[in-house]
Amino acid sequence: MTVSKPKVTCFHDGECPICTIEINAMKKLDKAGNVKWVDITQDKVALATAGLSYQQAMKRLYVIDENQQLQSGVLGFVQLWKQLPYYRRIVPIIESIPLLLSVMEFCYGIFARYRLVLTFKTQPKEE
Repeated sequence: MTVSKPKVTCFHDGECPICTIEINAMKKLDKAGNVKWVDITQDKVALATAGLSYQQAMKRLYVIDENQQLQSGVLGFVQLWKQLPYYRRIVPIIESIPLLLSVMEFCYGIFARYRLVLTFKTQPKEE
C-alpha cells in the first residue's frame, strides 16, 4: 500500500495515557498515511499555524478536515474515522441516527472536562 499525503490533521495530547492508547490504535490503522498526527506537547508551531493555543488544544481534540476546516470533539473524531479502515464504516451509522452525535458530544464533553484529573495531569497555564 502506498502512503499518500495526509488528508486531515489531528492534534492530540501525547502525554495523556488514555488519549495515547486510542491515538496509537488509530495510527496503526492509518497505513495509507491519511492523517497527520500532531502531538500538541511537542509541536506548538503546528498549533499556532492552525490558530489554536496550547490551552485550547488541551481541552478538546481538534482536527483539520479535508476542506481545511477546524473540527473539534466528536466532529473531529468523525473526520478521523472517515480516514481509517473499520472506523469509516461506522460514520454513516453515527451520522444517520438522530441525536446520536449530540449524545456522543455530551459524553465526550464530560470526558474532556475530567481527563486531566483522571490522568493526574495539571491544567496548562494560560499564556
